[in-house]
Amino acid sequence: YSLGFGMSVADSSLDRMTPNVRSDLGAQFTTTPTAKNAAGDYPTLSSGKTTGPEILADRVQTMLSNGFKGVSAATVLANPDNYYIVNYFSEADYLGQGGCPPGHITGATQYTPKASLKTSAALNTLPTDEPIVVYCWTGQNSSQVAAWLNILGYEAYSLTFGVNGMVHDQLTANKWSQAAITGLPLVP
Repeated sequence: YSLGFGMSVADSSLDRMTPNVRSDLGAQFTTTPTAKNAAGDYPTLSSGKTTGPEILADRVQTMLSNGFKGVSAATVLANPDNYYIVNYFSEADYLGQGGCPPGHITGATQYTPKASLKTSAALNTLPTDEPIVVYCWTGQNSSQVAAWLNILGYEAYSLTFGVNGMVHDQLTANKWSQAAITGLPLVP
C-alpha cells in the first residue's frame, strides 16, 4: 500500500503538496489521444552480472545510487518534444471523462496503471532512445513507475506533484487538500 499524497498527509511540517499545487497550465492539456509507439526493443543492460538475481540487485543499486529522478512541470512543458510523456491514468481520466476534465498534457500517451507497463502488454512501446517522463495525480505513483523503468534500463523521470501541480482547480478526483493532513505522530 501507498500513503496517499505521500508524507504530506502525515503532518503539516511535512506538507510539500500545498506550496506546489498550481492551476495555470490547463492550456497545455487536451482530450485528443496520442497513439503509443509501435512495439520495439527493450533496453540493453550491461551489468557484468550473469544471473537474474545478480542483475536485478545491480540494477536496483544503480537506481538507488542515482537518486530520485524528478522533473518539474515547467521544465517539461517548456520543451515537451524533448520527452516521451507517459500519462499514468485510466483511459477515461486521460480523455477528460473522469477526474481530470482537462484531459492530459498535449502529446502524452496513456498507459493504464498496473496493466500497460508489462512485457505482456505495452512496455515495449516505450522508447529506449529518449527520456521518458511519467506523470500521475500527485507524482507518487509516477515516482515508483519511473524508478522501476530506470531499473529496467530506461531513462525515466517522474513529473513532480503530477496534475495537482498543473491543473489542481479543475480536478474532480485525487485533488490535494490540506484537510487530508492527519497529524500522525512523528518519531524523532
